[in-house]
Amino acid sequence: MPNISKSLALLFIFLMTFFLTEGFGQKIVTAVEIFTPPSIDGMLNDSVWSLAVPNSEFLQQEPKAGENPTFKTEIRILYDKENLYLGIMCYDPEPDKIVARELKRDGNLRGDDNIMMIFDTFNDDRNAYWFGTNPLGMRDDAILYGFDYRSFNEEWHGIWDVSSAIVDSGWSTELVFPFSTFKFHDKDEQTWGFNLLRQIRRLNEQAIWSAAGKNLGLFRIAFAGDLVGIKKIKRGDPIYIKPFLTGGFQQGESVKKKNFEPGLDIKYGITQNFSLDLTFNTDFAQVESDRARINLTQFPLFFPEKREFFLENANVFDYTFGAGNNLFYSRRIGISDEAQIPIIAGARLVGRIQKVELGVMNIQTEKRGAEPTTNYGVVRMKYDLFDQSYAGFIFTNKISKNKFNRVYAGDFNFTFSEIFGDQTMAIGGGVMKSEDTDGGKNSWGSKFFINYPNDLINFFTSHRYAQKDFNPGIGFMYRTGFQSLVFNLKVSPRINWNEVKRLNFEPIESDIYWNDKGELSIIRASFVPIGLSTNADDNLEFKINRRFDFLESDFNIFDTTVIPIGKYWYTSYEVDLETSRSRKIYGGVEYSFGDYLTGKKKSFSLNVSSILSKHLSISADYETNTIKLREGIFTTNEFGTRIRYDFTTMIYSSIFAQWNNEENEININYRFNWQPKIGSDFYLVVNHMLSTGRKFRTKDIAILAKIVWLFVI
Repeated sequence: MPNISKSLALLFIFLMTFFLTEGFGQKIVTAVEIFTPPSIDGMLNDSVWSLAVPNSEFLQQEPKAGENPTFKTEIRILYDKENLYLGIMCYDPEPDKIVARELKRDGNLRGDDNIMMIFDTFNDDRNAYWFGTNPLGMRDDAILYGFDYRSFNEEWHGIWDVSSAIVDSGWSTELVFPFSTFKFHDKDEQTWGFNLLRQIRRLNEQAIWSAAGKNLGLFRIAFAGDLVGIKKIKRGDPIYIKPFLTGGFQQGESVKKKNFEPGLDIKYGITQNFSLDLTFNTDFAQVESDRARINLTQFPLFFPEKREFFLENANVFDYTFGAGNNLFYSRRIGISDEAQIPIIAGARLVGRIQKVELGVMNIQTEKRGAEPTTNYGVVRMKYDLFDQSYAGFIFTNKISKNKFNRVYAGDFNFTFSEIFGDQTMAIGGGVMKSEDTDGGKNSWGSKFFINYPNDLINFFTSHRYAQKDFNPGIGFMYRTGFQSLVFNLKVSPRINWNEVKRLNFEPIESDIYWNDKGELSIIRASFVPIGLSTNADDNLEFKINRRFDFLESDFNIFDTTVIPIGKYWYTSYEVDLETSRSRKIYGGVEYSFGDYLTGKKKSFSLNVSSILSKHLSISADYETNTIKLREGIFTTNEFGTRIRYDFTTMIYSSIFAQWNNEENEININYRFNWQPKIGSDFYLVVNHMLSTGRKFRTKDIAILAKIVWLFVI
């Protein structure tokens, strides 16, 4: 075994250090048991709401943390044996000025007046369910883990309902959450972590119930208050059965086929805190197409997962290796060279046993072309340490008839949430080893990091190491055979001057790589002399970039242009502007220019979106690069646009189109989605591929319909 990162020794220094801490008073809100549920229509006029204990102890989070909010917000919480009910009154003396534009699920919530809340059902300060809505009753939900927005799985979709209404005194909302949606301890009396934040969009103001402070906020789970009063409830053991049927046809240059396939998904709550998911003949016809990208780097592009089965509970299986690398990358399952490989069946078990969080997944894929039938297995475990820390391991296994790949890895993360009062620090690391049918012995890796993500000073440093034969077969690695050192420092003083909330300075943002021979391979260093953020959440910054690339082999950058082996230093300059989602037209623009490898490069990118009404939204993006090298001159162009029409919160239609001048193809994706009830869906999907090369023609067209129906038994 090689020498593990010398930086790991720093762990013991930090663990021996005495951190100054200051306790924070815990807020409490009480749920009251009822026997007649309220009508979920957004109006708080049911007499049963008078039984609740109202709570309006809110303070500003933005722009002036700790001060009294402009308008009053009041929470009421009820429950019965099956459901939890929240009634929230958002007072506003000018209801005609309330910003309410978004109907679509997981839409632009933060561009409207809204409320967001978290439930830490295990009260462990580590994980939470996040929900959001607006005055139109849109639904947004996610799983939150860690201590900031980056640990945010918005692709999780729970079973819950909401209705909102604008009234003379402001706007109100009613939410209902079946207890079967959550996992929680099997106890007679529950104590959940709870917090709620209200945003008044036109004032650029946020009011929060608990954890008001510059270094706090809704995502700091450890500073949430307590939800008490819930007694003698059971998650129940409902079985959610979702049969589905997909039918359609595909016609292309080399393929012509019809498709008619049934399938089945099952979710079963084995215990209060364990759930089992089963999938058979899994189909992902409703998933939107990937965004095609022109790759101007030496390394593979990362495409995000979009398939619901893999997105749910994705955080449980996460083992990040830093810089976008991960030991588990679910797109390795059922996708090969952008083609879908049929999944015969799969199972996922996720839950908690006292201090142990456990996730187990097993998937079997069919034989398809050169791809043999293959089994994919993942086991992930984390053991709770102290208040917010853990030690864990992951095991991944990919096996087919003649090949196998395995990875064994352990990791730890120590998180401290009350350093010097209300500041947060995390220290973590890990060691990993792969085994492969054709792999060599040099297959170890390690990581170590320190993260200090606070309001004034945001600091991050890490050391990573991967030997040349390290190969996570169900993971994503940009490269192996390297050591890297990251050192980032950002200073963001709040000035609250006119509309400017804070200034942003980055003295250094760097990422340095050495190859397996110890030679300097890559340097990515940036300096931000000035940047700013406004109260409305606009952001502007100017950046200076210094780069170094050691090309150890010829690099085919675009078309027939090849950069020869060599060492290249170059400098570029960049201006970025991102406007607030609260604006009628919002988006971002980026312009950069300077040296690039053997020549010069100018880059321009633009993305713009507009919510034209609560029903209709449109967005578009464009990127171009003009590159002049000794080896050749070329220009890249990429374009994408999306139009979406939401008939109601349960019915929408969208069209997405993209084109770039490398593939010379227009890809058009149309989707219609109707939810007759929560958990059930009907999809109509049309994918149309057009060639824009020598002759404008259809290359491929597919039309698919899918119906999914939820039964609860």
